[in-house]
Formats: sequence, C-alpha cells, structure tokens
Amino acid sequence: MIWLRRFFADMIGSYLDSLRALRALPWLFAAIVLWEFAQHVVEVRIGMFESRDMARLTNDNGLRMAFGWIKMTSIYVGAFFVIRHFASQREGRVLAPLGTAALRFFPYVLYALLVFAAIFYARTLVPQAHVTALRSTLGLGQLLIEPLLMTWVVAAATDGRVANPLVSARRLGWLYGLALPLYILTRLPFGLLHQQLNTLSIGEAGIQLWGLLALDSLVVGLIVAISPSAMVRIAHWTELRQAGAKTRETAVVSP
Repeated sequence: MIWLRRFFADMIGSYLDSLRALRALPWLFAAIVLWEFAQHVVEVRIGMFESRDMARLTNDNGLRMAFGWIKMTSIYVGAFFVIRHFASQREGRVLAPLGTAALRFFPYVLYALLVFAAIFYARTLVPQAHVTALRSTLGLGQLLIEPLLMTWVVAAATDGRVANPLVSARRLGWLYGLALPLYILTRLPFGLLHQQLNTLSIGEAGIQLWGLLALDSLVVGLIVAISPSAMVRIAHWTELRQAGAKTRETAVVSP
C-alpha cells in the first residue's frame, strides 16, 4: 500500500516537477520550444499542413529532418540537465563535473537516437510488408526496456554510482512493475496531445494554424521535462529500497 501511494504521488509529482524544471531552467526550455516552433515554420513552408496527402509526401523532407534530428538530440540534452537539477535536490547527490557526466550519458543518447533512426528509416531497412512490424517491435521494446535503464541514466548524469544498464535493471528489481506504468502514464497524455495537435493542424490556416503549432511547441517542452522528472523519482525508489534492505541486514547481523 505504501508503494501504491508513492506511485500516485510520484505520477502527479512528475507533472509538477516538469513545471518546476521549466522555471528552474528557462533558457533550456525556451531553446527547445523555439526550435520546435522553427521546425513547424519549415513544415508550413513546405506545405505539410495543407492536407493529409501533403503531410505524407513531405514527411521525409530533408530540411524538416535536419531540424528534427537536432530536436531529438535536444530532448536528451534537456533530460540530462533536468536529471542533474532534480537529482541533486532530492537525493543530495554530489554531481560529477559536467564533462565527465556528459561522457557517461552519451551512450544512452546514442542508443535512443539509433532506435529512433531505425523506426523512422524502417522502409529502407526491411521490405514494405515488414515496416509496421519492425516499427511496432522497436517501439514496444524501447518502451519495455526504458524503466530498466533509469537508475543507470540518472547516475550517469550525476554521480556515476550505477555502472551500467545491467546493474540498473538488477537494482530496480520488482519495482519494474511500478516503474513501467509510471513511465507510460506520465508520458501518454502529453504524447497523445502532441499527436492530436499536429493532426488538427492539417487543413488549417492563419491564426488557427499558428495557434495550434505554438501550443504544440509548448507541449513538446513539457514532454522533455516530464520523462526525466519521472526517471529521477524512479531512481529514488531504488535508493529507498536499497536503504531498507541494508537496514534489515544490519538488524539481522546486530546482536
């Protein structure tokens, strides 16, 4: 029951933390939101929102993809700084120097971008008949694996106390049953809103179009803040669990 209460408290807390992150790191999120809006400007110029057919035809536009790759990279740069901000506050971690932590964090960024590339460029990797299956498998696999990495990801960005993903998964243990739904439920509402805003923008023009795209840019900023906020809370679960286990061990050993 204690962990169930903590689950719902941390689900709401992740949303509140995302707002705190925007306030604490305004320069970072201003850059992410403005870049997302700049990508929308490119999409409008190439006619992406004129119709559903144009959206499909322009989806692989080179300029749009250049903006998109920078945006995807900025998502993980944003996560890095959000994790450092909250982990130092909530757990009293001593943060490693920025360069050291960035080097440790880079393998996670590389992994995430490789998965994104495989999903996006699936048509060039497998026959058309298998594209949907490949994308679904990769997307589901990443979703299921992500909670197992979180303790490692948080440590990589902060103090390096968790050496690799295997140690991270082992430390999480049965808490995976709580970490996975927390990760899904914190991301899902804003992820669906992001998709819906892009869909609603198709066929619109003028103030309606730009209003929807501006709102979507703000939503992307929130998405960037929510996931790492949840990561820090999940990593904190493992800290509490380990602390409890050590306390019990001490009690057994003590005369």
